[in-house]
Amino acid sequence: MPLIGVLLLSGCSGDPVVPAADPAPLEQLAPACPAVAQRPVVTPAEVNQVVADATLPGWQAGDIGASARLGDGRLVWVFGDTVRAPQVRPRIVANSLLVSSGTCVSQLVAPEGGPVIPDVTPGTVRWPMSVVVLPPTAEQAAGGTTDLVVVLCANTLRGADGSLGFSFRGTSAAVFNVAADGVPHLFRMVEVTADDADPTQVNWGAAATVAGGWWYVYGTRLPPGGFGHELYVARVPVADPDDRTTWQFWDGAGWQTDIDRAAAVLGSSGGVSQTLSVDQVDDRWVAVSKADGDLSSTVATWSAPGPAGPWTPRPGLAVPDDDPTALSYAPLAHPEIPLASGGLLVSISRNTTDAAHLLAEPEVGRPVFVEVARP
Repeated sequence: MPLIGVLLLSGCSGDPVVPAADPAPLEQLAPACPAVAQRPVVTPAEVNQVVADATLPGWQAGDIGASARLGDGRLVWVFGDTVRAPQVRPRIVANSLLVSSGTCVSQLVAPEGGPVIPDVTPGTVRWPMSVVVLPPTAEQAAGGTTDLVVVLCANTLRGADGSLGFSFRGTSAAVFNVAADGVPHLFRMVEVTADDADPTQVNWGAAATVAGGWWYVYGTRLPPGGFGHELYVARVPVADPDDRTTWQFWDGAGWQTDIDRAAAVLGSSGGVSQTLSVDQVDDRWVAVSKADGDLSSTVATWSAPGPAGPWTPRPGLAVPDDDPTALSYAPLAHPEIPLASGGLLVSISRNTTDAAHLLAEPEVGRPVFVEVARP
């Protein structure tokens, strides 16, 4: 399963010259949110209030909600399945993107009004797993690009007849550029791993972060008969992410370039969810996930001295499960949002098995934010 390392290539010098065409319609942000002069220090209650007050027609509810900070201080958020207002069609799309500044939240509106990251096929969607902000190349910066937003997505075959079943078919990357207008514009899609029906493959992109000049990409794998997922890690230089030969995978003893030699840095027993977050927080690395897989009722944290571990589990936070129709999953940390207490902000995705309830009251599918202790 070779990994394609051409995420940020902008074209080839030998491309043929073609006649100029009318410019394609572009994404828009509605409403526009200003740049951030100073990062606000908040509480989980204040963040939950912003979520509760959101009235965006293109985002009434969504799961995952991975986030990263743009160069001008605004936050970019990526969501999976997204419920939209009754007057918006289609009512549900596979993904969405928000940009926030303080209490101002704007939605990215795709040119055709659908998902901001296009489906692979009518039956296979792209669900965002993680997002990072990378610096542009020198050529892109000269053209006005200030940030590159890279969203790693799970290419997912939906279950038939609206069932909850789905299967991971590989990873793709959506690359957005942000320039003077402050709007993320999708300019490249790359299939990171080949289409593969193997249910035990590594889900690369389950978490991602940038630290110390490296872009770390984590993968998860569910072994046969397991509940928790194993955790894997790769790294690539931020300064040269388009060169496949620079991708390195942890093999248990060091970094090397053969993806087939990648070794789990955390085992499946007491392992993580399919999607999680891993970040460098102060001088420690912190993973946030459900403990022992997606079906667990505990949000757990692990800490380590480096990106490959060794990982030490920490006491978890119980997730209420008194409603048999309610789903709580995919806890993710947001260390780029400072809390007044000094703790770590964590979001928990919520949903319901009652589809009619979700469409009538999308609020039940909005994430909730909680606080956990820093390592």
